[in-house]
Amino acid sequence: MSKPLTEADIIFPHLSNTPNLSSTLSSLRRSTLSTHNRLASIISDSAFVESVASAYELPLVANERCGSWYIPPSLKSGSVYFKSTDGHMGEWSFSLRRLNLQLLDVVEKWGGAVVVDSTRRGKSMPDALSKTIPTWCCVMNRAVFGGEKGKEEMDLFTPPQAVGESEHAQMEKRIDGFVQQFLDICKPNIPLLRGKLKKPLRPIWVTQQSTLPDSVPSFPDFHPIVLCTASRRVRGAEASESGYIQGAADDHEAWSHGLTPPVFWKNKDLLMSTSEEDAPDVIAKLIQEQEGSGTVASLIQPTSHLYISSSENAQLKGFDVVVSCTSEPFAASMLKEAGVKQYLHLKCQTGKLGSRDLRNQLPHLLPFFASLQASETQRKILVCCPTGKDLSVGVALAILCLYTDEGGVINPEKAKEAKDIGKSFIKQRLSWITTSNAALNPSRATLQSVNAMLLSSQDPKATLHMQSADRGDSKAEKLPLLQSQPLASEPSNTTSQGPIPPPTSLPTSIFSNLQIGTWNFTRDLSSALPTHPSGQVTGTATFTSCTFSPPPASSSSAPPTLLYSEQGTFVTATGLQFTARRKYVYQLCPATSTDSEFITVRFFDDEGMRGRGEEVGVGERGHGIGGLFVEMGELNNEGEGTGVVKAKNKETHLCGADLYAAAWRFGKGMLGAEEQRNEKDVWWEVTYDVKGPQKDYTSTTRYTRRIKSSDPMVLGYIFLATRASDDARHTAFPTPSISPDLLAAYADLHARAELFGNGTSVDADLDFSTPVLLTKL
Repeated sequence: MSKPLTEADIIFPHLSNTPNLSSTLSSLRRSTLSTHNRLASIISDSAFVESVASAYELPLVANERCGSWYIPPSLKSGSVYFKSTDGHMGEWSFSLRRLNLQLLDVVEKWGGAVVVDSTRRGKSMPDALSKTIPTWCCVMNRAVFGGEKGKEEMDLFTPPQAVGESEHAQMEKRIDGFVQQFLDICKPNIPLLRGKLKKPLRPIWVTQQSTLPDSVPSFPDFHPIVLCTASRRVRGAEASESGYIQGAADDHEAWSHGLTPPVFWKNKDLLMSTSEEDAPDVIAKLIQEQEGSGTVASLIQPTSHLYISSSENAQLKGFDVVVSCTSEPFAASMLKEAGVKQYLHLKCQTGKLGSRDLRNQLPHLLPFFASLQASETQRKILVCCPTGKDLSVGVALAILCLYTDEGGVINPEKAKEAKDIGKSFIKQRLSWITTSNAALNPSRATLQSVNAMLLSSQDPKATLHMQSADRGDSKAEKLPLLQSQPLASEPSNTTSQGPIPPPTSLPTSIFSNLQIGTWNFTRDLSSALPTHPSGQVTGTATFTSCTFSPPPASSSSAPPTLLYSEQGTFVTATGLQFTARRKYVYQLCPATSTDSEFITVRFFDDEGMRGRGEEVGVGERGHGIGGLFVEMGELNNEGEGTGVVKAKNKETHLCGADLYAAAWRFGKGMLGAEEQRNEKDVWWEVTYDVKGPQKDYTSTTRYTRRIKSSDPMVLGYIFLATRASDDARHTAFPTPSISPDLLAAYADLHARAELFGNGTSVDADLDFSTPVLLTKL
């Protein structure tokens, strides 16, 4: 029988029926950031971009990938790829991988260019426009007009409203080093570049707050590079802008449903008239129609016949030699119909798994090219993969390094030896690819696979013959169609993570010492924003070794893995207290031909573990291992005689809109074998410097070893250290697991407290950074 309705039920309805403020605001923000609003904002900003091009009478160049959304394809004269991360505070750099020399071709033809990019709410212009491109312009000027250094035209120019005097001075100090790297590693054709640049480059910044010239300006002393920030700055929330979104095109993977700039501009009216509910289906249909029209291949200059494209709807007709990096080979009937004469299939999966597969597949390129006549490589060669931007770029890079001379001529009969190929040489050849098409930007994993073959300590051809002999293969035949076979046996269905290797390197020593015992930690947070409180966290942390069977899907063999788990109390500067819990996954990444061992920190994936029942560690199939957080860079001594080593992150990590920079310090007790350490030197620190629209804080955490004196092994040592002779001690415990300093400390405790022999025990946590407390039970 149901309860009768009461007055309270009417006056105070259940909270679940009343939307709370947080959910209401989230719904409003989602509706504001809708696909329709984003596309409308892009169209609005595009009108400003066109007005800038008209005011200066200069062509539009997109800084990929965001810039292309603001330029109708009919007005787009080219693309560049300048990354904002190369302009972040303290991380200023000149990319030897993305030289963007194609921009000089536009300058030669038009006298200048308008480079278009945008940024999200919170900034007036992206770092790519305020710092990365100005650095590039200065390097180009000094490299091309080096003899005239000292003139004003050779100076670094940055926008004073975005770059302070101190930062500008620090950037300028690095320019000469960037110029030397560019000349030494990339070996540019300076006379050719001088022929394109009649005068120096100079950046000019334009935003929607700028006043455009009434008449076309003249620039007799320099080539103008107009850096156009497409979006106007929004200072409040998007909801206050009537649907306008600053930097609407940024991070398009998160909102576009696969829509691309060409498809958007071709179907602009249809998309703007489509409801938000129907947009995903309409976009999917448009993409399918676009894919059916075929893929355009990119020519890699200075060669005249090496092309890269996507394997999806690849246009094979007109190509004599085809190499595909796909899970399945092209149908023989399709190859025959297209007139392909030679075909190599490198069996690779997609994503990171494909980059791993490529390492085993690349050696098949050698006998395939050896089977070609020199005349055949002067015909059109197509290399393709599912994206046309990753695996295929890796294979093309290998071809450029092994068989291509400085003039771009490919000769299979003159393959370079491994001793003639170095990292600088590979970077120089990679710059050919990125200069030909800025979108051809392979992943780090793919580049590592290419380097692993090219930088082998022995001749890669000998490596291939050795592997073929192991399989019992006969000498490679000259076949029109050649499909690769795995060079290594497939991993078994179950693979257990092996024990952490003995500490033979600094990363290995540190990783091994992390998991011994419990850590006390103190974390100091200092925030510049009132929305993120300052304060201190104190607590404990543990590292738990993880075992996989079979290994995670992202790796053929699981690296040594530890689950980091902490619990503590956060006391804010205002006195509020909170319980804080956090988990990460630490992994010891093995050395490769291009990288030494290093420690990587990954996020813990709570969703991946939900409902799986594992209480400790991560799932045996790798569930719980999330995305990359930070990677520890090279470890170096902090100073003579200190024994302390330090490291910084390899690259700053972008988490949403926030940028994380990390730095570590390790006491000398973390670096040696256990029996050699002094416990007071067993400590480490990590500092995170976080910048973003909603965050601006520094977090420094210091860890010291916490040793449970109630541990049976410890109690045994206390007893033996105080009651037994040295001979008995060594007989009972032939391999000590506690340092002599710690044994002495326990012996001293016993002598003073006389805790043994009367049924009492120690119930203290010994922390050598604080006074020891003893409690009798």
